This record gives sequence, C-alpha cells and structure tokens, in this order.
Amino acid sequence: MSVDAAARARLLVQEILHPDEMNAFAAACLPTEPTDLAGLRLRTQAYLAWARTEAQRRYTVDLDTAATIAKTLTMLLDEPDQYDVEQRALLRGAVVYFIQADDPANDLTDAIGFDDDVRVLNAVLDALGRRDLLIAP
Repeated sequence: MSVDAAARARLLVQEILHPDEMNAFAAACLPTEPTDLAGLRLRTQAYLAWARTEAQRRYTVDLDTAATIAKTLTMLLDEPDQYDVEQRALLRGAVVYFIQADDPANDLTDAIGFDDDVRVLNAVLDALGRRDLLIAP
C-alpha cells in the first residue's frame, strides 16, 4: 500500500490544490520515523493553541475548522506504528501544511484560510485508507 498510497495522494492533491499549495505540501512530505510523530503532535497542538489566541483578535479565524483538523491529525499521530514510511511522510506533509499560517491561503487573515488545509488532509486520509475521518468542506 505504501507506494500506491503516495501515488494516490499525489493524484488527489493535484486535482484539488493550486500549484503553490501542491508545492508546499509536497515539500513537507519528508521521511519520518514513528518516534517523530510525537513531536508533530506537539506542534499540531501548539498551532491550535496559537490559532485560539489569534481568534480572539481576528474575526477571520475559522477556529472550528482548525480544531477539527487538529483533532483528526492528533488521532492519526497517536497511532505511530500503523503507518509505513511513505504514509508517515504524507502525514508529516499534512501536519506541516496545517501549521504554516502563511500557506497560499493564509489561515488567520483569509476567511477560508483553513479550506486548503482540509483539502490536503482529506487527500492524505484517503491515501491512508481513513475515509472515516474525512472532514466535510
């Protein structure tokens, strides 16, 4: 499933992301050891905490979507032994894409700032065979 998962995720993401979004996601899909997922979990939680703080200052922050993405990523990151090398790289890509506030659709200043993060995560979920966790757009 590992090679198929990576190829499938690339196809899914290419169909739904703009080139800049695709490039940002692909650059973040790096080799990741199971032990690295705990650190990614902490980064996900820290980013959500920061988004909560920013939401108090900015009406544009879609905190509900951010919390849903973080919850889904956390569930995945809590299962480090469930994924092979390629799948962990895809998971890292989804986390890194999420925690970049200034990705092509700015998470904090754009009213639809987390929509691209949802698209990336959904493509990764599909590639991981976790369609049960897909987030509604």
